Amino acid sequence: MKIIKLQSVLLLASEMAFAAPMQSVPLIQDAVNQYIGANLEPGGKYEIGGVQIDPRLQLPQCEQPLQVFAQSGELKAGRNTMGVSCHGEKGWTIYSMVTVKSFKEVLVLNRSLRRGDVTRAEYLSKETRDVGLIQQGYLTELDDVVEKQAVRNIPAGSVLSKQHFTDLTMVRRGERVNIQSGKSGVLISAVGTAMADGAKGQKIKVKNLSSQRVIQATVVDAGQVSVYF
Repeated sequence: MKIIKLQSVLLLASEMAFAAPMQSVPLIQDAVNQYIGANLEPGGKYEIGGVQIDPRLQLPQCEQPLQVFAQSGELKAGRNTMGVSCHGEKGWTIYSMVTVKSFKEVLVLNRSLRRGDVTRAEYLSKETRDVGLIQQGYLTELDDVVEKQAVRNIPAGSVLSKQHFTDLTMVRRGERVNIQSGKSGVLISAVGTAMADGAKGQKIKVKNLSSQRVIQATVVDAGQVSVYF
């Protein structure tokens, strides 16, 4: 039996390491950083954390450009699992966790609202928040919320989202409304009764008090609906 001394084994391993070039870890790090920079919204405010590749990592040098990807399919605010692949002859794939903090100015309520209250500009302020930590659908523009109705009680300090509001009710169920109808410049008016609440632009059922017919009409303003042919 041939006995190989430990020194010989270590020497052989050392020679093999020199014979097979290892992938530069800083180049892997740079590839991940470049991917992140290219896939973030320009002009945003970000903090990136966790992009650390173990410097002791021993991988065969890749003959092809490194392929970086987000495991979820897209880079987003919050925790992301990033992959780096080599599609060369001795291919490999490694993963690293990356945290993206994205800071934006969002609308915050500075006084409580009750269900049905109408939002005014003076009830709102803008604060910079990490949007990865708040509910999706957050609002950033005053026009998205001013003159909207709260669908539930909202405490002061809440970051506002689309789910908090609905369009202002212009017509109430049981209310008398003016029905406008016609075509080609001929306008006919009639009086009806709304059979449902309706916001501007919404279609509701209306009963024409003259004909007793129930029709579909579009809410155009407070107490006014239209039917055009």
